[in-house]
Amino acid sequence: IIYEVHVRDFSINENSGIRPERKGKFVAFCEHGSTVPGKYANTGIEYLKHLGVTHVHLLPSFDYETVDESNLDVPQYNWGYDPKNFNVPEGSYSTDPYHGEVRIKEFKQMIQALHNAGIGVIMDVVYNHTYSTDSVFQNTVPNYYYRMNEDGTFSNGSGCGNDTASEHKMFRKYMIDSVTYWAKEYHIDGFRFD
Repeated sequence: IIYEVHVRDFSINENSGIRPERKGKFVAFCEHGSTVPGKYANTGIEYLKHLGVTHVHLLPSFDYETVDESNLDVPQYNWGYDPKNFNVPEGSYSTDPYHGEVRIKEFKQMIQALHNAGIGVIMDVVYNHTYSTDSVFQNTVPNYYYRMNEDGTFSNGSGCGNDTASEHKMFRKYMIDSVTYWAKEYHIDGFRFD
């Protein structure tokens, strides 16, 4: 039984029962015994277990382009389909986005907590485009990592105006290396390709 979940939405609600400093963060999944205030209804991982969930499908949880991690006091919402760095956990979901080791540790803690609860983890990955063509791919080898139209413009098959070129050997290798990295380093159980 797969449960699609947005990391922030999982616990951001004021009635989530999650400690305030953990709301909307990876570590919200690490809390046990949380309930709706004034009630006995389970929240967090206990709620997922109560539903019979066997796997969570995390909406994209890698580094986003349009979330300003340096200004998290300003409400920002993002589904995660504007990738910036495919191999780094999103900083706005960590308790300290200024230190990369924190986002890595907390992402791993989330996965471990879900696994300890008997819940597998599927990660939504968005390799079919980047947020913009002003990217490390374009700066490394111009026009190679993106699918180009005959007139030299960027392909817009994804509706984002910057389709990546999975038919090119090095971008295909990049995608394979990336999912392998997430599987080995973070113990992700499966992937949903956008």
